Amino acid sequence: MTVSLSCTPVLGIDVGATKIAAGVVDPSTGDIRFLTRIPTRRHVTPDEIVSDISDVVTQVLTDARRDANGPEDMPQTAGIAVPELVDRQGQIRSTWNFALPGLAGIIRERTGVSVRLESDVRAAAFAEARFGSGQSCDSFAYFSLGSGISYTLCLKGRPYKGTHGFAIHFASSALAVPTQDRGRLSVAIPEDFASGLGMERLWAARGGESLKEGGHTLETLASAGNTLARSVIEDAADMTGRLIAQTINMLDPEKIVLGGGLGCSEGLYRQKLEEHVRANIWERSCADIPILIAGLGEQSGIIGAALSALAAD
Repeated sequence: MTVSLSCTPVLGIDVGATKIAAGVVDPSTGDIRFLTRIPTRRHVTPDEIVSDISDVVTQVLTDARRDANGPEDMPQTAGIAVPELVDRQGQIRSTWNFALPGLAGIIRERTGVSVRLESDVRAAAFAEARFGSGQSCDSFAYFSLGSGISYTLCLKGRPYKGTHGFAIHFASSALAVPTQDRGRLSVAIPEDFASGLGMERLWAARGGESLKEGGHTLETLASAGNTLARSVIEDAADMTGRLIAQTINMLDPEKIVLGGGLGCSEGLYRQKLEEHVRANIWERSCADIPILIAGLGEQSGIIGAALSALAAD
């Protein structure tokens, strides 16, 4: 099912753990103009992060205004994708990465446009459903594998939100399994070890030195023969692959779409991830399910934020 959306330009803003990006989106094509990015300053105060977001939005609108032929060329609506829980009413309900106090109201007051908030994984999945690797697909599961880990089920072109809007978890709850001697249970949260930030912590806990480019350095080290880097990557891919396989066992989707920095990577992580996914699908006739990289890359969040603003419940 194709969701009918306006061709009026919409402001899309993607707030991530590592970057803040925004642009003017044509919702009929997914094209982005006046794209602007800055690093996310995670270690400043929440109010300063909100101010940074507001500054990026103002810059995009200033650039758009210079190029506009009239008011009809300017966005009147903005969608903001955030790396947090967002309920069905568009309210942020968590502070996993950072608080964003008064974000919607501040952007609305500063720009005069209406504002809608959405969880970043649902926004990205919506963009993939309309313009990316999830096109012409009745059901697919989108997994955002990056600094954190989350997922969205898409049904007939729309992300499934759940009763309250929180249907994005698959690696954030503690799991318990018996130790090898069956003497006790070992309890762990998969995301704490298998996400990009979790891999960095695992590397450090196993004695690794500081990583110059974060988790990206692990692939370089592994390809150069570093056995510690290889073990961290393989363990993270093993854990995540088994969880994705369990999701496939539960939902039986038509395809899998991987987004985020880890999800879109090529190398040892991707190789091992896919091996563990396919090896742990219960019904072997489903083991050849398509596993695709997100077609829109890092732009999916901006595009999906804009689409979500127009298609809000």
